[in-house]
Amino acid sequence: MAQPLPASEEKSIRNYVELECGTADSSDPDNKVTLVQKVSSYRLVGTDYDVYDVHLPKERWWVITNPTNLYSQESFPEYDVAFSFHVGLMLRVMNRNRVEIEEEKAEEVGGAWRRYEAAVGAMDSAREAEDYQGVAIKCRETLLAFGREHQEAEWLTPPEVKCKVNDFKGWAKLYAQELSTGRMRRYLSEISDKAWDVAVSLQHDYNATE
Repeated sequence: MAQPLPASEEKSIRNYVELECGTADSSDPDNKVTLVQKVSSYRLVGTDYDVYDVHLPKERWWVITNPTNLYSQESFPEYDVAFSFHVGLMLRVMNRNRVEIEEEKAEEVGGAWRRYEAAVGAMDSAREAEDYQGVAIKCRETLLAFGREHQEAEWLTPPEVKCKVNDFKGWAKLYAQELSTGRMRRYLSEISDKAWDVAVSLQHDYNATE
């Protein structure tokens, strides 16, 4: 059943479809959206999705959010099928993006990023507890590499007491102090500590399955 839409939401979806269809600047009424209605909402793994039924004079589309994409109703007559396709497509895109990075940024993290890519690859193929322990080892190596690679960086103020080379938590805290302030500094320090603790814990978990 179609749900009432706030004017701003209706306008946003209308503009999106006309832009994607290349008709935003057209004066031809056949190229303009005639109807926008929300037909369903889903919540999967903590993410909310909305599905809209959008009509133009000569075609109809399903528009699905988070991230927003549109699907021809000629190809997908039922919106639940379009939604299933959308979720699968977005998962594949996000999975690919886990190991894609701009070349300039890749140079900044160097060996740590290559180790992260290896960890992602190992995670994708992991099945047994030993496999997940191997993932943890690669994650630990990634964190250690990240900690080592910036110890002589120009932006880092030399500490009075230098951390040991492989003291990831110590170096991560120094980096956070140098690059951030306030709540962000505290957040970066805490998440670095937790990342290290999880990697070390999983490395020794003989019953790990995910």
